[in-house]
Amino acid sequence: MSQNNIVVVGTGDYYVRVLSCVLSQLEEENFANVVATVDITERRRSEYLTDVEHRIRTGGQRLSSLLSDFSEFNPIVFLGHANPFHTPDAIDLVKNGYRVIIQKPYCIDQIQFSDLLSEVQNNASAICMLESCQTWNAVLLAFLAGKIKECVFGLTRDFGHLCCDTHKNPLWFWGRIEELIGPPRYIQSNILEGSAESGRLDHRGSHLIDLQEGGGMIQDLGLHAIAPLLTLEGYLGQITDSNFNGTVRIARCQEYLDMVRNHFQIPKEQIGETYAEIQFATQIGIPITVLVGKYVLGRNERNIVVVGDQGVLNFDMSHMTASLFTNYTSTQHVLRLQDLPPVQYPTIKDAINELSGNSVLTFDVSANNLRAQEFILNILKSIRYDQEIPVYSQYAKLMQINKGFGEPISSTRL
Repeated sequence: MSQNNIVVVGTGDYYVRVLSCVLSQLEEENFANVVATVDITERRRSEYLTDVEHRIRTGGQRLSSLLSDFSEFNPIVFLGHANPFHTPDAIDLVKNGYRVIIQKPYCIDQIQFSDLLSEVQNNASAICMLESCQTWNAVLLAFLAGKIKECVFGLTRDFGHLCCDTHKNPLWFWGRIEELIGPPRYIQSNILEGSAESGRLDHRGSHLIDLQEGGGMIQDLGLHAIAPLLTLEGYLGQITDSNFNGTVRIARCQEYLDMVRNHFQIPKEQIGETYAEIQFATQIGIPITVLVGKYVLGRNERNIVVVGDQGVLNFDMSHMTASLFTNYTSTQHVLRLQDLPPVQYPTIKDAINELSGNSVLTFDVSANNLRAQEFILNILKSIRYDQEIPVYSQYAKLMQINKGFGEPISSTRL
């Protein structure tokens, strides 16, 4: 068998849409070998990996026990199942000698965070925390910050082909963000989803809705919006610490509330937000705004805007482009990735490589992702879900949602 033997836990929507396709391609490249999938039900139908063994997990069964006969193959266990089980299953597996990749959110509350942090401190090399934007949608941000190995765009095509219409050598832009746009002034990161494919939760489980299961869009999308910014800390100053000192405003979509009432038994105060506006500053005072949400706009808008003294960078995370405008020239530089691999292919491949100490990023990815997770949990602690929360209609524009807000909720130091 291949050295990268994989067991996938969780064969729901993410497995069908993304993971099975990527792992199938990695098998064709002899990079990975999927030995089994696991779920509490039969595996959902997918056109990929149809011959792989599937095991049904019964209530309370430890994964380390269920997978014990695979231990001789030293498999990597990919945890993509329901949110509440990410931390306890990861700890069980690592304590029994397995390596794990954890899909976000890595933990659903402060207790789980403390448990996971303790395990990471003891076995950091056995745990990878997956986050797709750093090594997929916003990979050009890491490139311009010099936080991804330059060779990945010159020697391989794992990320696609890097192009620039205005410069014969696009690798020249590597690590030059401050040289190009000057010292930072402001950052905005948006993960807003309103398309028919990704902008609704009708086909998803309660773990994306129920706050006690890690639901709500701050948990679901906040990590994608915040984690990529950590690649810029050398430029922006430290972004996260052990507290959240900022403001947050949340809202829920009426059609979402109707769906939850019809399909789930979740008390209203446990129903997560579908939209959030988060504002805070780095330790050197650079203001950051983060917008996350579903059921908005009627389209997807995923981008990061970096405003500097001498120009602006706009990273379009849907189209994998970075547009550069400077104050001292009329030329607009556009970096783009073409001939792209399957969605999240480089993310999943790099997660496997990270467990072998061979990540393409030049910093500790999982440590940064865990910091981002802690920051998100502290944002959630500042919100009172038992108070009246504004409601908006699906496909609403942001201005319409903002009309429902009163004063923003200010956090207090914990």
